[in-house]
Amino acid sequence: MAHETALPKRTLLPQASAATHETTPGGDHEVRWKVVAVARGLAPASIISGRLETEGIPTRVQQEPAGVAIGLTIGLLGEAKVLVPESLAEQALDILSGADQDPLKP
Repeated sequence: MAHETALPKRTLLPQASAATHETTPGGDHEVRWKVVAVARGLAPASIISGRLETEGIPTRVQQEPAGVAIGLTIGLLGEAKVLVPESLAEQALDILSGADQDPLKP
């Protein structure tokens, strides 16, 4: 008996094979992904991704595979992109723009 393992919520997609088009689990609606943030490495991108996921927005984190293998955090190979469904991109950008503001300041 084979057991299926579920992918983690935050899936790392290599840039070369990153799917920008997916379908919903039923296969009836196409999902287009849009970049909402670019970070220097996977750690900061994962933090951004986690912030959006706490608001209920699904995310994907993508980095060039060579950059992951070498451990780069600068340049094109070190960039990590945070993607969200295109329909939620504006909401994600609003959330991220509010993250810079200190809630304790008037």
